Amino acid sequence: MLQNQADFFFETGTWKGDGLAYAATFPFKKLYSSEIIETIAKNAVERFKNNNRVIIINKSSTDALKQYGITLQGNTIFWLDAHFPGAEEGINGYNEIEEETIKLPLQKELEMIAARKKSFKDIILIDDLRIYEEGAFESGNLPESVIPPNNRNTNFVETLFGNTHNIIKLYQDEGYLALLPKSLTDLSFLENFYFNQINKLFKKLL
Repeated sequence: MLQNQADFFFETGTWKGDGLAYAATFPFKKLYSSEIIETIAKNAVERFKNNNRVIIINKSSTDALKQYGITLQGNTIFWLDAHFPGAEEGINGYNEIEEETIKLPLQKELEMIAARKKSFKDIILIDDLRIYEEGAFESGNLPESVIPPNNRNTNFVETLFGNTHNIIKLYQDEGYLALLPKSLTDLSFLENFYFNQINKLFKKLL
């Protein structure tokens, strides 16, 4: 797990809670997970009721970040996976939610997290890169039946974090983005990240 001496773990999109359970095996002070779908959030509350380090937030990812995430006083690992809420569970269709900041909140999430750059060395991990661009993804490109963002690109990631983070694109599964602080000086850590840890990490968090 990439802790980078991180005090906190913050996840958007709880789903079954397996990624959160994996993260909880590491000594973070607190772990936060936001889930907009009430039934999913309730299941997660029940699953983690005996772990007082885990906080489940039944709000949109941006509301949860505003209330909890951007005020965390310490380095944080952010795992952003809140797109198409309820679609994989069959609660909502992929195109059913029209408001883009709810359906595809990534840009707004990153805008909020970017406000922390001067104070903290956060690591940001993002699922489903194929939503934002075409590429040689292991699982193929976004199905034609799924409506992509109005502005389909990752330029906003470079604009927000290009000066402070190394931005790594990975094409396993549906694709990932990993944003690592440029201030990291442990080259062996980076080497391990690039060649050994990344695929295992994302699969554990899924």
